[in-house]
Amino acid sequence: MDKVEQVFSRFLEDEEKIEYPDFDAMWDRLEPNLPKTDSKLLNADRAVSNHRYGRKVVIFAGLAALLVATPVFAAIKNNWDHLFAYHSGIQSALEQGLGQSFEKSVTHEGITLTVHTGVVDDNRTVLLYSLSSKEGLKPSFRFAKMQITDVKGGIIDVRQVQSWDAATRTLNGYFETEWTPDGLEADIRFTAKNLQSYSEVEQVLKFNPFDGQTGVYPVEKDGIQQITLQPFVQGEKMLLSSAVTYSQPEVRDWAFPRIAVYKGDVLEKETGHGAFGTPGQHGEYVSQQFFKMTDLQAGPVTYKLLYTKEERSVNEEWAYDLHLNKKQMLSGTVKHALNVPAEEPIGAMVFKQMIVTPTQIRLKASHEKYVRFPYLNYSLDVNGTILNGGLWYDRDEDPEEATFRFELPPGVHVTEQTPITFIAKHEVVEHKDAKDPIRLTNISEEKKKITTQVGGYPVTWTYYKQDGHLFVQSESEDPSFGGINQTYMVSGAHAGPGKQVTANFRGDGNNQAIDKYENYEGTEAELYIYWYYTENPDKTNRIPLISPDQK
Repeated sequence: MDKVEQVFSRFLEDEEKIEYPDFDAMWDRLEPNLPKTDSKLLNADRAVSNHRYGRKVVIFAGLAALLVATPVFAAIKNNWDHLFAYHSGIQSALEQGLGQSFEKSVTHEGITLTVHTGVVDDNRTVLLYSLSSKEGLKPSFRFAKMQITDVKGGIIDVRQVQSWDAATRTLNGYFETEWTPDGLEADIRFTAKNLQSYSEVEQVLKFNPFDGQTGVYPVEKDGIQQITLQPFVQGEKMLLSSAVTYSQPEVRDWAFPRIAVYKGDVLEKETGHGAFGTPGQHGEYVSQQFFKMTDLQAGPVTYKLLYTKEERSVNEEWAYDLHLNKKQMLSGTVKHALNVPAEEPIGAMVFKQMIVTPTQIRLKASHEKYVRFPYLNYSLDVNGTILNGGLWYDRDEDPEEATFRFELPPGVHVTEQTPITFIAKHEVVEHKDAKDPIRLTNISEEKKKITTQVGGYPVTWTYYKQDGHLFVQSESEDPSFGGINQTYMVSGAHAGPGKQVTANFRGDGNNQAIDKYENYEGTEAELYIYWYYTENPDKTNRIPLISPDQK
């Protein structure tokens, strides 16, 4: 396997580990809590991704070819189980022969994209395809843009998931969107634009995380200007926070810069939850990666910047006129109007609708504006079969609504009378009752600690200056304390929120958070807390949606 294949294989391995903040919800909820005179300070930071999948490169390696005919699933000659690992509903539909056969191909510069099959129901639209060339492709090919255009000219973006068949050097995959035709049939135009391929670039960084210094390293090639790398000790882990600036903004769509740690030729594994692509104050691509302290202390250790660069671009448009038809899905579609409340300490959520199709169960709920249901893990008990799924974020969704989606695996069939129970686990509650200020004194480059009570929990604050900036870390020894989301000041030159150095995720087992106040000249500070979290991993809430005796 060559280096670029290793890169894209690594993306697959990291797919479940890499998390992306919900920036729309974060800032929309943050602004109302700021002093009115300071809310304008947030405007520069409201850079958000196009979608929760926006800058993830989702390419799956080592799978087999897709060949579609009638019946649909019978012609899939090899095992697609891994590709459908988190989309078992698609596999379920194909096994039932429910896909539409299209078999339409377009070729540009010797590269052929064939749209084989469509799976269309009341929950989503999926198009299965293959990408091939007589000369053979590389696993790093992907389209820069894919979309569906409806008859009214509306544009719907789609997500791309691919598998690499090393034997035939072809790519196979599917495009997916939550958009679905309003009626039973619809004409659409599907387009895939600008096919790109990539290679991996490495640059050695002369970096020592134990000297506590920030490293600035010029790159000045492939559209990347420089990388700034800063270390933070967090217990038994080392956080490496990197910020990449671009000389060509479009490069951020494919560069995926990250830090790699090597001992000799062996790549050290990361630990904990990493975050990639958080927008920085000045448009930087900010990432956080965690490594075990013991791994970094047992040298010699080499630190490298890894990123992908564009090798080839086929600036063409593969376009297809398709007629979608949902009629064959009707026999497996069940719709329920619900009015089921879910009372929680932060307010009530009411389940209003459930749509069951041959591929997926979708739940719609209403709640107070921006209120988040206080759990991390969600599943459905469908007559004894547990379906895993979760809360589905959509930046265009009504802030007083929530959507939950659950894949319907092969062999599970739902009727009007099938009992269904909603299960929520691992409670994480948001609290806004911490009003007392946190007073920091004798601020200098020497690290100092104070302990305060936040909601009855002991929280230790570590603060110090570095490179002229004030850094404030909060943490608690009590695992029930879920962490502080962010601090802010109400007066002085630094009035407004501190810049979050860490990407803090609810329920990740790490209640340490770091905020940064740039160019801080004072020796004292008074901080306030927006909100904090408490956790109860063992709490479970079961809510019957369809009871056995319900008709």
